[in-house]
Amino acid sequence: MIVRRPLVVLLRSVAVFASLGLFAPVASAQLINGDDVASRILQRQLPSAPSFPDDRVPMEGPIDPGSYIVGPGDGFEVVIGGRFSVSRKIWVSADGTLVVPDVGSFDVADRSLRDVQRELRAGVQRNFRNVETDIVLAEPRQFYVHVSGAVLIPGRHVMTPIARVDDALAAAMGGVRPQQLVGSSISRQALTARANTTSEALTLEPGNLTPTRPLIPESDYIPAFRNVLVTHRDGTTDRVDLLRYYSTGSVEANPYLRDGDAISVQFFNPTATSVAVAGAVAEPGVYDYRPDDTALSLLLVAVGANVAEQVNEVRLLRSAGGTSREFTLRAGDLATTPLEPGDRLFVLPIAANRGTAEVVGAAFFPSSYPITIGETTLRDLVEMAGGFTPNALVHGAYLERETPILDAQLYPGNRELALEPTLRNDIREGALAAAVFDLTRLSTLTFVEKQYMAREFIDNQRVSIDFETAFQDTASPILIQDGDRVVIPYDLGSIYVFGQVPQPGHIPFTVGQTAEHYIALAGGRTAAATDTYVLAASGTVISVDQAGPLRSGDLIFVNREPVAEDRGMQQVVLQERSMEFQENRARSDAQFRIISTVLAAVSTAVTVALLFQK
Repeated sequence: MIVRRPLVVLLRSVAVFASLGLFAPVASAQLINGDDVASRILQRQLPSAPSFPDDRVPMEGPIDPGSYIVGPGDGFEVVIGGRFSVSRKIWVSADGTLVVPDVGSFDVADRSLRDVQRELRAGVQRNFRNVETDIVLAEPRQFYVHVSGAVLIPGRHVMTPIARVDDALAAAMGGVRPQQLVGSSISRQALTARANTTSEALTLEPGNLTPTRPLIPESDYIPAFRNVLVTHRDGTTDRVDLLRYYSTGSVEANPYLRDGDAISVQFFNPTATSVAVAGAVAEPGVYDYRPDDTALSLLLVAVGANVAEQVNEVRLLRSAGGTSREFTLRAGDLATTPLEPGDRLFVLPIAANRGTAEVVGAAFFPSSYPITIGETTLRDLVEMAGGFTPNALVHGAYLERETPILDAQLYPGNRELALEPTLRNDIREGALAAAVFDLTRLSTLTFVEKQYMAREFIDNQRVSIDFETAFQDTASPILIQDGDRVVIPYDLGSIYVFGQVPQPGHIPFTVGQTAEHYIALAGGRTAAATDTYVLAASGTVISVDQAGPLRSGDLIFVNREPVAEDRGMQQVVLQERSMEFQENRARSDAQFRIISTVLAAVSTAVTVALLFQK
C-alpha cells in the first residue's frame, strides 16, 4: 500500500486535470515528473494536429500584424508548450468574439492582429505559467464585398482580408483583371446587357474590347480605374488609383479589402473629364482625371516609377475659356503642378549623352568602352584601352565614324539598319546611290564618275587626325562620338605595293628608301601603268610620284588607264561613249551647217556688192 498509494494519487490528479478540458494535459505536465504510465495516459488524450485544406489561400508573404484587421471567421491556433505541448484551433464568432476555453472571451473584431495577439497571450500566460504559449492566425476568414458600376457582374463577391481591390474587380469582371481592360472602351449597352443573362459565369475577353487609343469614340465610355471608390463600413472612402499600381507596383495604390467594403467603378467621358500624356512615354494615352492629380502623379501612370530618370522637360497644354496656354515644366516642378480636366502633357525626349566607342588593334586592352558624348576625348578613349603597345604603328592609326548623312537619309531613326552590312554593300554597288545624292543634278559627271562619287562618300568614314600630334600636350582635344572606332595597326615592318606591278604585296621596309625602290622589288611597273601614288598607313595620300623616303606601313599604288570592271559596266561605258560620240557628231554637223550658211550668206553679200560697183 505504501508503494501503490503515490501512483493512485497521481492517477487521480491526472483525471482531475484532464476534466478541465483544453489545457488539462499541460497543467498535468507541470505536476508530473517523468512517470511512464502517466505519460502514456496523457498521450492518448492529446488532440490531433490541425489539418489545413488543400486549397490554401495564396499569400504575398507573412501577414503584417499591424495592418491585418481581425474579423468574424478568422481562425486562430492556441499553442501551449511544455513537456507535452498542445494546440487547438478556435474561431472568431459572428459577433466578433473569440472564446478561449479556461482563459476567457475577447472582443477582437475590427482590431489589428498585433493588438489581439498581445491581449490573448497575456490572458493565456496568466493561467498557464512557466510554459511557452503562443497565439497565431491559422486561417484568414472570408467575407463579402459589394461591387457596382462599370463591371459585368455587380453585387456581392467573396473575398479574404489578404485580397486587394483589383482582386474584387477581377471577380466582378468574370475573371478578367482590370489591367487587361486598360485603354479599352466598354459601351453602356454592353454592360446593361448583363441583366438579360442568367449565367453567373459570364466572362469578358480582352480581345472583344474596342481599343480606344489614340482615338476614342464619343459614344463609348472608359472605366475610371484611376478613381475606384472604396467605401468602408465606418463611412470613410478611399479613392484608389489602380493604373498607378499597375505602372509602378506600389501596393499603396491597391489596398487590402475589409469586411463589407463597397467598391464603385464609374465611367468617365474621355472628351470631357480626362487628362492625357503623349511624347516620350511608355504608355501614352487618355486617362481619367483625379481631384488630387499633379503632373507627377499622371506621369507615374504613363512612365512608371523611374520618372526622375526618364523625364526632364514636359510641355503642359491647358485649354480654358476658349483659350489655350502652354507651360514648360522641369523635373522639379512636376510634383507641385496640379492638373485640371482637359490638360495635356507632352514629354520631351531626353537627349542621349551616353554611348560606346571601340578600340581595336595594337592597344593593351582593345574593346568597346562607354563614353560621355561631348566629354570623352580621343586620348581618354585610348587610355581606357591601356594605351599603345610597343609594336603599334601610331602614325598609321585612324578614327572611323559612321556617315551621318547616309544614316539619316536611308534609315532615319534606325541605326541598326543603317549599319547593316548587306545594305551598305548594295549602296557601294550603286543600287541605292540615288538615295545618298540626287545624282541627276550632277549633270557634268559621267555615269562612272557618279558611281565613283557615291562609293567614295559611303566608304570614306575616316576622321582626318594625325595621331602623332593628337596626343601631344599642346594639341586640341578631339571629342569622341557614339559608335566611333579607333583602329591601331601593328607595325609589320613592311611597305605594301599594289596596282600595276607584277608581284604586288608586302615588301620589307628599309629606312631611307623611296617608292621606286619598293616598286622595283615588286617587279617594276607593267605596260598599263600610269601614275604612282604614295599613301600613308592611315590612308592619307602623301603625293603622286613621290621621290622622298617612305616610312614603315606606307602604301604604294600604281594606277592604270580607267576601264570598266565587268561586262555590264563595259556596256554602260560603251553606250555612254556612243551617246557622247553621237552628241559630238550632231554638234559638229550643226556647227558645219551654221558655218556653211554663214559662208553662203557672206558670198551672196559680196557678189551683190560687186554688181553694184560695176
